[in-house]
Amino acid sequence: MLFGGDYSLNRNMARILLLTAGLIWASGFLVNKYVLNQGWDDSQLLFVRFFTASVFIFLLFPKRIIKTDKSTIKIGLFLGLFMFFGFFFQTWGIALTTASKNAIITAGYIIFLPIITYLFERKWVPTKTILAALITFVGIVLVSLNFSDSTGSINLGDFLTFIGAIFWGIHIYLLGKNAKKKDPVALMAFQLLVVSALSFISMMIQTGFPQVDFHTTTSWTVLLASVLIGFFASFVAFVLQSIGQKHTNETEAAILISSESFFGPLMAILILHDPVHWNILLGMVIVFFGFLLSETDWLTRKRKIT
Repeated sequence: MLFGGDYSLNRNMARILLLTAGLIWASGFLVNKYVLNQGWDDSQLLFVRFFTASVFIFLLFPKRIIKTDKSTIKIGLFLGLFMFFGFFFQTWGIALTTASKNAIITAGYIIFLPIITYLFERKWVPTKTILAALITFVGIVLVSLNFSDSTGSINLGDFLTFIGAIFWGIHIYLLGKNAKKKDPVALMAFQLLVVSALSFISMMIQTGFPQVDFHTTTSWTVLLASVLIGFFASFVAFVLQSIGQKHTNETEAAILISSESFFGPLMAILILHDPVHWNILLGMVIVFFGFLLSETDWLTRKRKIT
């Protein structure tokens, strides 16, 4: 069972789980933008999302969470800090930029994984991965720069999203190191709990609870959208990520998850009618090429041939 106690998955199945998580998050960019456009602020959206996810994971797996060891709780709470800041800056950023750009720039965590790996382990990642990260960085720069402005300025929302990507890189690295040793469901439960608590504090400081008028279709639709994204993107997808990372390395996990940076903007352009400029299209293609490069072994094959 996927959410049961047996996690003896092969690597290909782990890749499918991670790719599925990426696809779920890709659709999440659209829902986030919709909710924020209807008047909610980023802290209200985060609280409803993660409170929903926390409720589901504690209701469905109470015994496993209660019986977990203190070490798992401590690690989960610690990882939850990086998850919160990743979402905080990403959600704040999407309020000030388009969903397509937010999705592409979030892939910046690919850039930081080789750096983070070296800083923590003093170990260089494969050349192919570094090359893929550099290609991804070029794509993100193309997307972020405002070419209609002679100064080539960067939108504040894009900058905030990029800060979030730094926290995502750290989170993916640390989760990969700990998911192999701990129950991924229990580990995720305490991360979701931290994000819920910090989002609640942020919400109460900024605006308080969102106002929902159940007599207005738009109002309750926004609440329903926030609850659904909480279930799928903040519960299901993160549990899939935790399980998938038990059976692959951190860098490969980051690359597979980054599929959201291609499908997210594609959905935003087709569904939300985000503006399409040459730099956004080219940046999206370059980021996707970086994703493909990291998942192919052409460098290895070339060495074997020569």
